[in-house]
Amino acid sequence: MANAVDQELEPPRREARPACGRQGCVCALPIGERFVLWALRQWQQDRALPREGSTLHGGFKMAGLLEALPDFALAMDAFLFGARRAMDIQAPPCATVTQDEATVVALCGLAQADHDGPLAASLDVLMTPAASRAAALRLKAFGAALASAGLQLSPAPGAAGARLH
Repeated sequence: MANAVDQELEPPRREARPACGRQGCVCALPIGERFVLWALRQWQQDRALPREGSTLHGGFKMAGLLEALPDFALAMDAFLFGARRAMDIQAPPCATVTQDEATVVALCGLAQADHDGPLAASLDVLMTPAASRAAALRLKAFGAALASAGLQLSPAPGAAGARLH
């Protein structure tokens, strides 16, 4: 039997909550990717530069990322106005991730990891050239802010975006 002193020195063991196992379920995403997905869906629902008091503003403020909100919103505006087709973005409570949502999350990971070539090539396929350049700049700033807040998006170097596609 362990004594009370030994028990206090050991950190409590917490089991990681297992994913539900459904293909494309949000619960399988790491926290950083969940935040990006939540922000994308909330932005889609509001479709305006988030003001103080909005859900998106409050979420970014709570996460300590308020300074990154304009970069995120402008990148999403570039997608809205420069995408070659309408994107399939679910409502915030939806449990599944669409291919378009996974792509945006992966693009944020590429931007954060400084994979500029793949980021630019992917954006060029998805968007008009002017919108692509604007989105890349804003996604890079957003990704840097996420990293400084401790939210890492990209997998190990060389495998950027592999988890989502």
